[in-house]
Amino acid sequence: MDSLIYQDRPHYDVWFKVIMAFPLLFIVVGVSFLVDGEPQAAVGMFVTAALMAAIYWAVFPRRYCILDGKIKIALGGPLVFNIPFDSIEKAGRPEGMSIGINFATTFSSKHAIQIVRKGKLDVNITPGNRELFLENLDKALKDWKKI
Repeated sequence: MDSLIYQDRPHYDVWFKVIMAFPLLFIVVGVSFLVDGEPQAAVGMFVTAALMAAIYWAVFPRRYCILDGKIKIALGGPLVFNIPFDSIEKAGRPEGMSIGINFATTFSSKHAIQIVRKGKLDVNITPGNRELFLENLDKALKDWKKI
């Protein structure tokens, strides 16, 4: 079993939090439809809010964990995305436009880290403390290569 070396929470910026509040907006609009006597429209809004909330819950990261053999991105519930150390080519600040798998939770590159993988899509994450995350990742990768 992999031992935890470091973990960090994602950095959520203000604009991302606004997007996360969309399901609440749909609920408010649904209630207004109920008050206006339009139950079908209200049900549509409530279902849309529930689907959006479920998708947000499933795909937005909760934690970024550096283990002794991989990076684990904890999503909603039992969902995780693992990046084995043997697939990592390099990790650092994004250079230019990055195309790949985005677990980014901010529209700014201030907290962003791009993980370049061998023969696979790059992975982009936004830990709360980029420098500390990269420092711990570099140390973990060096220790892993010694084994």
